[in-house]
Amino acid sequence: MISGIDLVKYLLKEYGPLPQKKLQKLAYLAEIGYIKKHGERLTDLSFKRYYFGPYSDDIRNIEDLDENIIVSERQNVGYIIKESKLSNPRNIEPIKSKALREEIHSLIGNHSRSSGNILEKVADNTEPFLETDKLNDPIDLDGYAWYCSKINSPEFWKDAEEADKKNEENHVYGKHVIHDSSELDSLFQ
Repeated sequence: MISGIDLVKYLLKEYGPLPQKKLQKLAYLAEIGYIKKHGERLTDLSFKRYYFGPYSDDIRNIEDLDENIIVSERQNVGYIIKESKLSNPRNIEPIKSKALREEIHSLIGNHSRSSGNILEKVADNTEPFLETDKLNDPIDLDGYAWYCSKINSPEFWKDAEEADKKNEENHVYGKHVIHDSSELDSLFQ
């Protein structure tokens, strides 16, 4: 696990400057992608369900407290956009492991050119976000990591294979008991 600070600095170094919304969503999607792949958390960031998708107070706090991160405002057609960037990106290497940097890039690189609005839609369709009912409720990323660790484990697939074998021996397919081959054929028509 890396710190949320390191992930934020990595995102700003690789893809910055970034509007707040885009930074939030890229961090969330990196976390979700890593959890799906490894069954464990990438960072210590927490997220909650918010009006505009997953949101982390931790990221806002990191930006407020870290002197290497500058948050500026710019006017854009009637509203203000807050944008974050590193003060001196050349002197910062937030994630030491080249393999981890490459993995994070592979998880979110295709999203790096998307707008915050598009990323919001992607993030809003993730399983942990959808399972969080109320606004401002925490998104259970630890529970999601536990779940992914179980379905990615060899024991899970061994148990599933044994259950499938037992069901086949008993002619159980889905939730339907097959009594003869004509019923089996009807499943595939």
